[in-house]
Amino acid sequence: MKVYFIRHGQSEGNRLSLHCGWSQMPLSQLGHEQAKAAGVHLKDIPFDRIYCSDLRRAQQTAADALPGCQPIYSDKLREVHVGSLADRPRADCARDYGEAYYRNNRALDFTAYGGENQQQMGQRLRSFFRDELEALEGMEHVAVFGHEGTVHHMLSYALGHDVLLQHLQVDNASVTVFSYENGCWKLLKWNHTGAL
Repeated sequence: MKVYFIRHGQSEGNRLSLHCGWSQMPLSQLGHEQAKAAGVHLKDIPFDRIYCSDLRRAQQTAADALPGCQPIYSDKLREVHVGSLADRPRADCARDYGEAYYRNNRALDFTAYGGENQQQMGQRLRSFFRDELEALEGMEHVAVFGHEGTVHHMLSYALGHDVLLQHLQVDNASVTVFSYENGCWKLLKWNHTGAL
């Protein structure tokens, strides 16, 4: 089975340098264009199942990339929960919280603001990978529309250990492909933005 992880296109939050987290941030105009471009490379793949984060930017990406698709929405696929930082400009957060903000942001730990840390997010996503994806039978192609964190955590899960996520780029509307056979995950393509 091949599983195609698609990060959402540029959101208004990305464009304006806001913390998005679990906010229902829409795609920017560029984000819609990026999603449609990703769709050009996905349109001939006969997906047996399509999953999607229940956040608006991921839903819009799925709709633009694969018009008419009927995804299964899951809150487990959400980006990291940033708590009270959601929808706030990053520059304002840095000004208001100073060094503590920089430290928490580097560690991707938003528990001080009522959100999640990477361990909590990873636990949520691992339950999806294990209980949903690994339980699928008789499927050849599966799409998962999500977020940067979704793709990062899938890589850590596939490798069986945590990866320093800050050093791995996941572009908007990029496609990362894994295979799953005989209980083993393999990375086939990372952060792909061209023809598959």
